[in-house]
Amino acid sequence: MLKLNHNSGFSVVEMLVSLVAGLLVVVGATSLFTSVMVSGNTTLMLSRLNQDVQSITDIMVRDIQRAGYHPSAAQGMDGDASAASAARAVLFSTTNDLYASSGASAPDCIRIKYWDPDSASGAGSVVRVYGYDAANKALKVSTSYTVPGSSALGSGDCSGGSKLISEKEVLIDSLNFALASGASGTGMRAIDLAISASHANRQALSMSLQRQVKLRNDGY
Repeated sequence: MLKLNHNSGFSVVEMLVSLVAGLLVVVGATSLFTSVMVSGNTTLMLSRLNQDVQSITDIMVRDIQRAGYHPSAAQGMDGDASAASAARAVLFSTTNDLYASSGASAPDCIRIKYWDPDSASGAGSVVRVYGYDAANKALKVSTSYTVPGSSALGSGDCSGGSKLISEKEVLIDSLNFALASGASGTGMRAIDLAISASHANRQALSMSLQRQVKLRNDGY
């Protein structure tokens, strides 16, 4: 007698179980991929923020280190009154060259003066002002080529200029300058610089940086 073999397929229950198991695998893989992507994006954003803040800090540090430089300083020390006067004009003054804007707990604006043989206006004095724009959370810089004499910094000096960094993603949350603790009003001094910034799109991503910068051309 001829027997027929009937091969049965998956039951409805088995198909449903397989489908659910497959969906769980897909969901898990998707979740892992999303987590990796978010983590990588966060790392990239934080890295760019750190790089931008480091860059603008380096720019300010280089200028602060040049404060007070004048080629006539040595001649002034040898008794040349005219040379001594020219050199003193660009010396950093803790009284006149630091300014705290309204509401600031510490100076948030600094003026740097030095002689530059290759400045945009030709060999001569350069006066650079770095100021904090709290309303727009930006760091501004302005440059002129006329030494202001004994006049002190004011709000008008610190609110002008253009943004030091054009990146819209970077918000400067605070900026402070101060004469380093233990430094005297004359002689070799140092400036404490503190800056905090955050990412415009994710303000939870933030960083702070502090640098102590010696005024290398002090002491004459």
